[in-house]
Amino acid sequence: MTKYDISTFTWYDPGPKRREMAISVSESSGLTFNPELQKRLPERFRLCVSPDKRVMCIVESAEGTITLTKSGSRKLPKLQRDIEDAGVILPARYVFYAEDGMLFGELRVPKPPKPGTSKRKAAQKSRRISNSQENHILEGLNHGKLC
Repeated sequence: MTKYDISTFTWYDPGPKRREMAISVSESSGLTFNPELQKRLPERFRLCVSPDKRVMCIVESAEGTITLTKSGSRKLPKLQRDIEDAGVILPARYVFYAEDGMLFGELRVPKPPKPGTSKRKAAQKSRRISNSQENHILEGLNHGKLC
């Protein structure tokens, strides 16, 4: 007989995996469409962005000219500049959802780190100096040459 009654315990499951459709924008790689979004992209599409550059929209279009590399990226330098000029800090991430036959992506602003949880700087190694260097420095201080 066990000494614990597990019927009173709280059970936890990892839950379903949430796979979001997204585009990452960076200076070096341009726009990178993640695999989940690539699955939903029409064969030919156009991309537009709201005036404040906070929302993207992808629409199927016979005149669509955007093609992606095998890795799912595309450089659009004017769009990248416009996004930065609007005050969006790169790298940026737009998370997409489908609505009315279109895909809309909203800018996901990263949450600021909690106070006290920022990464610590690596401790710097102290520099060892030789005895002759130390003597030279001390002589300079005694003669007023250093300072």
